[in-house]
Amino acid sequence: MNQNERQPGRRTAAGWLVGGGVVAVGFVCALSVLAGTGPYAVVGNADPGLVVQVGTPLLRLVADVAAIACIGGLAFAACVSVPVNTRLVSPEGFAALRSAGWWAIAWCAAACALVVFDAAGTAGQRLSDVVSPAHLLVLVDALEAPKAWLLTAVVALVVAIGSRSALRWQPALVLLCLAIFALLPPLATGHVSADTGHDVATAALMVHVPAAALWIGVLLNLIVHLWRGGRLPDRLARRYARLAAVCWLVVAVSGVAAGWWLVPVHDLVTTPYGLLVLANLVLLVLLGLGAVFLRRRALRDPDRPSRARLLRLASAEFAVLAVTVAVSVGATHLAPAALLGRAVTGQQTLLGYDLAGPPTPLALVADWRIDVFFAPLAVVLAALYLWGVRRLRRQGRTWPLGRTAAWLGGWALVLVATSSGLGRYAPAMFSAHIAAHMVVAMLVPMLLVLGGPLSLAGQAFAPSTSALAGPREWVRIVGGSRFAAVLTHPVVALALFAGAPFALYFTGLFDAAMRFHWAHQAITGCFLVIGYVFAWAVIGVDPLPRPLPNLARVGLLLAAMPADALFAAAVMNTHRVIGNGPAGANMYSALALPWARDLPADQWTAGLIALLIGELSLLVALAALLLRWSQVDDAEDSSGLGGYRALTSVR
Repeated sequence: MNQNERQPGRRTAAGWLVGGGVVAVGFVCALSVLAGTGPYAVVGNADPGLVVQVGTPLLRLVADVAAIACIGGLAFAACVSVPVNTRLVSPEGFAALRSAGWWAIAWCAAACALVVFDAAGTAGQRLSDVVSPAHLLVLVDALEAPKAWLLTAVVALVVAIGSRSALRWQPALVLLCLAIFALLPPLATGHVSADTGHDVATAALMVHVPAAALWIGVLLNLIVHLWRGGRLPDRLARRYARLAAVCWLVVAVSGVAAGWWLVPVHDLVTTPYGLLVLANLVLLVLLGLGAVFLRRRALRDPDRPSRARLLRLASAEFAVLAVTVAVSVGATHLAPAALLGRAVTGQQTLLGYDLAGPPTPLALVADWRIDVFFAPLAVVLAALYLWGVRRLRRQGRTWPLGRTAAWLGGWALVLVATSSGLGRYAPAMFSAHIAAHMVVAMLVPMLLVLGGPLSLAGQAFAPSTSALAGPREWVRIVGGSRFAAVLTHPVVALALFAGAPFALYFTGLFDAAMRFHWAHQAITGCFLVIGYVFAWAVIGVDPLPRPLPNLARVGLLLAAMPADALFAAAVMNTHRVIGNGPAGANMYSALALPWARDLPADQWTAGLIALLIGELSLLVALAALLLRWSQVDDAEDSSGLGGYRALTSVR
């Protein structure tokens, strides 16, 4: 690109970027001043002073911008510019990593400041009264929001340190996951974490915010790449176009889901919070109909778009997204309309919804409440699997019907465990929780690994023809990575599978997690991953990073059976009511469900359920392994030892 083309593009882009930043800062400041003490008064807090009133949302804006830039840099380095052969980040990716490190430092600093400002605002005290270390420690210990920002600051610091030494895409990917995790604690402790619908709203925002951060962050790093005169190959441009389209869809759907619960329809135009939600939706529609359409039109240009045109288009899109971030920050400063002036029951406060009655078979089957995280995840992964099968068929190859049925059956069970009546009663009754937990941790993983998703992806996609890794390369690298080899090592897999339930339920962790919907989601996700790793090592169709003899697989299963029985016996015989401790505000006692007053009896039932589902699942897995042994054709081996040799050989 010559100098004449570069300068106009840069000037226009600079105008969009500066304009978007000025509007965002001005909007946040104006909203803070106009809101005054209102956001504090509606939740019963005293006036913390003008410094806290304006400083808190401004710091939140700084933290969000730094987080977005950091996540975008890590994603650009790990997912967009990864050479296939060397696995090292490209020069552009290296620059993005270094930039992400500096943004992580700014993120950490803003989060540390927000520990103080949020403590002052939540406690209704002046900033000068909070800054003394002794008083601040008391407030941080008593309040959830400052703790959340402190955790975010610590993780952001880890990301900053890691970004200075990462040269390969694997560490960059780990740092990206850490950075996305650092976004979540403030979301889990915000206004949406209380009262009616908080289960749906919290889960929706935990999808909404990371998707938005990934979209805006990658776009920002793409602008920086173009600004520096970098090349934009068609493949890279189209990859970003697909990323933006997917993120737009996720942000729009999750935003509507959260807004539906937080703002009644009649409050959309009558309350400040409702107006901000409506403004966000309008901006998202404009981005969907405008930026996405224009981007695709530019990429379809037969003359190929100039770098200056792409730079102007990307900068305009970023300016609109920056205003959207400012509107979202403003919304976090106000209390949702759904939380004001509405009478709520104890179940709505603790669970987010009411239970109609005891968990009868009809209620468990018919009383559904869609989980906005795991239900879409199940549908999307099932659809992607079917798409892979279709690609194979178009290539003239077949895929075993049993594997497809196993994969679809596994995700159908996830839907049942998280969204049916079983998932609805799980947070309120320990027996229902254990039933859902055992389904997700035992039955689902065994079906999923029998589906062979890595093998399907490796066959359905052709090798990448450019320096950018494609789906086939991602599967090969991730499935054969050292990290996967460590996780599927028999000792590690067995330790995780057998030890995780004891670590959760007999250390007080579950008691502390009882009050939070996000913690229940995290528990489900962790046990799904642990169960998948164990099942992959035992009966998985996909090749293991470190081949494991089939006899060792049988031994692994036999070793897991006593651990599962021991856990069930411990649940049935412990005198402490699990999940009803002071750390969880005596959740089960506070709910006082008339059909579950005998908490020890319900816990004994939970232990029995754990024993039945756990042992049945392991026996089915053992039968599958032995069936594989018996199906070996011994006709060519007159000694009759063919089955034994197959069992003791690696796959």
